[in-house]
Amino acid sequence: MMLVRVGRCEAEVKVAALMSVPRLGFTDNFFCISQALAPHGIAPIKFTGAFFGQCLQRTMEQVIDTHDVVLTIDYDTIFTAKTVDALLTLLMFSGYDAIAPLQTKREANTVMFALPGVTPDEKTTVEGDWFSKHVQQVETAHFGCTFIRTEAIKKMAKPWFLAEANAEGTFTGGHIDEDIYFWKKFSGAGNRLGIATHISVGHAELMITWPSRTVECGKVQQHTTEFWNNDKTPPEGAWGFVK
Repeated sequence: MMLVRVGRCEAEVKVAALMSVPRLGFTDNFFCISQALAPHGIAPIKFTGAFFGQCLQRTMEQVIDTHDVVLTIDYDTIFTAKTVDALLTLLMFSGYDAIAPLQTKREANTVMFALPGVTPDEKTTVEGDWFSKHVQQVETAHFGCTFIRTEAIKKMAKPWFLAEANAEGTFTGGHIDEDIYFWKKFSGAGNRLGIATHISVGHAELMITWPSRTVECGKVQQHTTEFWNNDKTPPEGAWGFVK
């Protein structure tokens, strides 16, 4: 149970923290979660499996009738107890049905949300005054550290998560991933998803660091995906790589 204060008003909110996790994970994230949730008296609930959507739906089904909100957490998100407090306060104060913080996509220069009625191909930036409001309505977001009202989830027909292939039956572009399917169904049920324009969380990603004699800092870095997709070749400036 978390106590939320907005001005002179107080409310107790029953929160369930949910995770879909593999058998192995990142210890930095695990310690981050324990230190962020312990001050609020919240013990995370996890479901282990290879299928993200199935695992997350099953954890939601466990708590949907006993809790006011769920807090979904990815196993590579970095945040603090103050982040949790700020997001829940914003959820209760704003009246939105779900609130997600700003989070950058791994191996990309984009933040993970989509504006209502706009495809990523049409618009990839926002104006400076977009940040003048503490919450902006969006069509999709992420589950990295996201609060969702259980009453809003109850409005949705099952399945809540489902991956859909593109017109060619493949998943190489133009398809719908499980998380995006959820958010589209969420708004289709009459719910509102907001992005917290002044609250962000970190996104842990694995990098490969190589020694270098040509750059001042003495090292160059690349994403692991780049290494494997580039015929196992380090970036320009790496020193001593045996070809």
